[in-house]
Amino acid sequence: MTVADDAIVIRIERPDVENSPTVASEVSGSRSDRAALLGFAARADCYQGLVLWHRYEALYSLLMAKQSELESDPSADAYTRLYDPLCQVAASYAVAAGVQHYTAERFVESAVACMERIPALGRMLRDGLINSASFRRAVEQTALVDDADILAFIDAEAAARLREVGGLSAARVETILGAIVAEHDPDAVTLTREEVRAAKRVQVNPLTDTASELIVTASAEDVAIAKDVLDAVIAGVCPNDPRTKGARRSDAAMARINGTDFVCECGREDCTARLAPADIASRCARIVLHVVVRKEVLEGTSQTAAHLDGHGPISATHIREMASRPDAVRRELNLDDVIAQASRPDSGYRPSAALDTAVRGLFGTCSWPGCARPAWKCDLDHVCEYDHADPSAGGVTCICNLNAKCRFHHGLKTHANGWVDDQIVDAAGVVWTEVTSPEGITVRQQALNMWLLPELGHLQCGHGSPTRREARHAGDEPERSLTRLQAKHRYRMQKRAANRRAREAIAHDAGAPPF
Repeated sequence: MTVADDAIVIRIERPDVENSPTVASEVSGSRSDRAALLGFAARADCYQGLVLWHRYEALYSLLMAKQSELESDPSADAYTRLYDPLCQVAASYAVAAGVQHYTAERFVESAVACMERIPALGRMLRDGLINSASFRRAVEQTALVDDADILAFIDAEAAARLREVGGLSAARVETILGAIVAEHDPDAVTLTREEVRAAKRVQVNPLTDTASELIVTASAEDVAIAKDVLDAVIAGVCPNDPRTKGARRSDAAMARINGTDFVCECGREDCTARLAPADIASRCARIVLHVVVRKEVLEGTSQTAAHLDGHGPISATHIREMASRPDAVRRELNLDDVIAQASRPDSGYRPSAALDTAVRGLFGTCSWPGCARPAWKCDLDHVCEYDHADPSAGGVTCICNLNAKCRFHHGLKTHANGWVDDQIVDAAGVVWTEVTSPEGITVRQQALNMWLLPELGHLQCGHGSPTRREARHAGDEPERSLTRLQAKHRYRMQKRAANRRAREAIAHDAGAPPF
């Protein structure tokens, strides 16, 4: 991409795959060909942030010119002041772009934010590191920060943290920025909560002649519990119920609001649904909302944000209010237990309660790039697979070898060929995960909640042997047939070692210390 005074020239290289396949069935080239196709499909739109940044710059220039013009015009009257520069520029943009005035004003406000309020995040948009949706969310999250010095710090801190964490999905960008805002300007978050509290409402929007949507606005924790209650209700239908999960939730919500029974719609005489009031009450009684918070926050000596499972960062004030609820249960996590009692006494495979909590709190969501499934609704996965037949030959149950994966991505890694994941703790105590696709594309990202639980990266593992063995020469291997699990171990250890060597070579060439 080349930017000149009179043009933006964008050149996107298209993979030159052998035989120039035109349909998917013809793609049978090398792994590098497939990687090139995947990289092109996934990242060829990165120029959009650059174009949007320059659109913002153009509108901002128009706004500054209009503002200067009105300020220097002695004949400006009350109506001119009413239709301020932003309003007038937005009106012009609305006509030219064919959008409503409200939409135009939001776009001009985003331009001002990009150039004035959060320019460092704006440059990340320009550089293609975050997309337009993530930037607009950043504008919303910082809208209530009115102290210029605090806003400048939040902007710089967020940009620095986002540039180093990797795997910048929209959910990760929102979570990281939300945590920074909640810690350094809790009043902005408090104002947002007060606005939500004051705006609690039920809204009905007609969609078609046969359907409408019901929107209920409530606090984050109440909404999270309500969704879990609906899931607990619909969990009782039999396997033959024909509805989608979304349709079941909708029917369950209407049934509870209207005071009617939620029923299975399989229509079979041998239906095994468990939807009696006692069954539903039993499942609802097991609903727990998890929050990870530092002890000093509850004691009132720190303003560090907390993490609400399924929602993201919440302010220190908010979590202290939640902790005072009569149904709140507080359990302290002893970090010594994470290493001393890593697994359950009766099973070296299953993590202890302390390690289970630490891993879920550290990752916050599914550790797979782009997945935002809440950690407490995920499985815990041994990155280097645990060998049940010979535990000493497989991955240990330890903080260095466990992360959260949703059921889908856990199964994908386990059963689909070619996927390799890895977990690394660097010299600074930062926990990183890597996922490599069958095409050879590797995405590396920090554990989402390193900002909240940095101590977990500095724990000294208690197991006697390294979790991952380096790849050995074939001549050193015993001459015997391998089980499927042993073959999988060998393949993934070799690929992980190769990935690390490649990454360290790149880091060395760039002058950065290898991890």
